[in-house]
Amino acid sequence: MVTNKGDAIHFMKIVLDWCSPQVARMMMDDLDFYIADVTDNDSVRESIKMIREIIYQGSEEAMKAEEKYIEENK
Repeated sequence: MVTNKGDAIHFMKIVLDWCSPQVARMMMDDLDFYIADVTDNDSVRESIKMIREIIYQGSEEAMKAEEKYIEENK
């Protein structure tokens, strides 16, 4: 069974509790490359890709918010 979005968000929160967004992205890139791209297990592949996408979306939003804050407070 493929991970649902709620499970993926929970997984992401745990990862981000233990490492920075940059490290989380690198970790998910490695999981995607070394596991998701080679496994025959559809559930594992789709779960990794879903979590990776959510982590990237969250970090992009955070970077945009930080840029906006910096611009507004110059």
